[in-house]
Amino acid sequence: MDNMDYVVMLRESLEKKADILRVLQIRNKEQAAILQDPNTSPEDLEKNMDMKSELIERIIMLDEGFEQLFNRVKAIIDSDRETYADEIRLMQDLIKQVTALTADVEASEYKNKEYAKTRFANIKKDVREIKRSNEVVSSYYKNMMAHNKADDPAFLDKKK
Repeated sequence: MDNMDYVVMLRESLEKKADILRVLQIRNKEQAAILQDPNTSPEDLEKNMDMKSELIERIIMLDEGFEQLFNRVKAIIDSDRETYADEIRLMQDLIKQVTALTADVEASEYKNKEYAKTRFANIKKDVREIKRSNEVVSSYYKNMMAHNKADDPAFLDKKK
């Protein structure tokens, strides 16, 4: 493999990262919709999060591979910048795109975190209300059963 192939591999790695970040943007929008819709199930959220987790793992692998490859060819690129000028320009543009996409993904992650907090707070509130309602019903039932005992003086025949 000649040096140009390594430089092309670096560029392709950045292109793949940008593509994955675009898919991650889509998954974040789906997650926002899931978190804002009270009719979605926890399984929908879990499935979305699993898909996002896989994408993030792929990004981490790409970053590690890019870094290793870059460390291998950095000296070669620095010594002959003219030969690789076009690829370097393309990589610089891709790095700008990746940076913008990363910022967008991080912003949407923050929004989704806030949506999740709100959703889970509402679920907690609903659970508390259900528990309170169950306690009231249970208390009422116990009180009613306590008053309906057959040996209660109100039910005894007083004519004896």
